[in-house]
Amino acid sequence: MTPSVPLCVHATAPAKVILFGEHAINRGQPAVATAVGLYTRCELRVEGSHIFLTGGGKQSLFSREEVLSLTHQIEDLRKHEKYDDIRRIKLDNYFAPALYLLGYAFGDSLPQGLRIEWQSSIPASSGLGSGGAAFTALAAAVAPLLQAENDLLRRADWAHHGDIVAHGGIASALDTQTSLLGGVIGYSGKGLARSLLFSPGLDLVIAHTGVNAATAEVNRALKQREAENPRRFKTYFETIGELAHSAEPLLAQGNWQQLGHLLWLNQLVLEKAGVSCPEIEALVRVALDAGAYGAKLAGSGGGGIVIALVSPAVKEAVISALRKTCTEIYAPSIGVEGAKIEKIEEKR
Repeated sequence: MTPSVPLCVHATAPAKVILFGEHAINRGQPAVATAVGLYTRCELRVEGSHIFLTGGGKQSLFSREEVLSLTHQIEDLRKHEKYDDIRRIKLDNYFAPALYLLGYAFGDSLPQGLRIEWQSSIPASSGLGSGGAAFTALAAAVAPLLQAENDLLRRADWAHHGDIVAHGGIASALDTQTSLLGGVIGYSGKGLARSLLFSPGLDLVIAHTGVNAATAEVNRALKQREAENPRRFKTYFETIGELAHSAEPLLAQGNWQQLGHLLWLNQLVLEKAGVSCPEIEALVRVALDAGAYGAKLAGSGGGGIVIALVSPAVKEAVISALRKTCTEIYAPSIGVEGAKIEKIEEKR
C-alpha cells in the first residue's frame, strides 16, 4: 500500500533570546539561549502547480524549477564563499531563505505545488529570532512529508540552512536550535545543543530600542573591525565564552543576582566590540536603575532588543521605567517548549 501523503501541516516555533554568546558563537565560543513565549505559525499545504509563499506582508509565486535552480546557485556561492552575492540574493528575494530550505530538504522530491503561509507575533529584525522561528516552523511542517517528524537532527539542519541565507551566508545554528528544542540551551556549535537546568524564577523583561538593524550588515561591519585588530577581538570573544560557561551553574542554582552581573559584563564587552548603540545603552541604564539584576542587548545588536533579568518585586517597576523610553515591551514566558507539529491533515 502506498503510504498516505500529508495534505496540510500546521506547526509552531517560539522566539529565542540569547543570554550569553552573541557573535562569539561564530568564533568557536559557547553560548546560552532560551526559548520565549512569542510564536511563529506555519501552515503548509500540498496543492497547486507552483510554490506559493505568504508572510511578513509579502507573497510570491515560484515554479519548482526556480526553487531547485536557486538552491543550486546558493550551494555554489557558499562553496566559493561568495557571501556578498548571497546577501544580494536575499535583498532581491524576500523568500530566498525559505526557498533554499525547501530545495535543500526535498531535493529532487520537491513537490510541484506547495502553499506555505506564516503568521507571527515575533517582531522582525529585533534580536528575537523571527527568521529562525519561521524556518524552524517550516522545517517542522516539512518533516511529515519526509518522514522526519521525530528526527531532530534533520529538522535542525533544514532550519539552519534557511537562517544561513537570511544572515548573508554565515550563521550559527543557535537561533534555530533554541527555537527547535525549547527550554534553555547550551550551544557549542557542534551537533544538537544541550538542554540546561534552570531554576524557577528565570524572568526577563524585553524592550525594543525602536532601531532595526539587519543582522547581515552588523556581522559584516564586525568582521571588518575584527580584521583590523584580531588580537583584541579574540580577547572579546573569549571573554564572552567564559561568561557563557560561568552562567550555567548560576541558572541551575537560581542565583539571579550573580547571573545579572554576568549579563551586564557581557553587555560591556559587546559595547567594546562595537555592536551596541546609544539606544541600547540607554535602555540598559534605565533597567538597572529601576532594579533589574542585569541587562544587555540580545541578538546581533546595532539596535533590536534589550533584555533585563528581574525579580517579581521589581518587575513592574522595570516595565514602567522602560515604558517611559520605549513603547514596545514584552514579558513573555521564559524557557517554553520548542517547535511543535500541531496538526496533520492527510489525503489517501
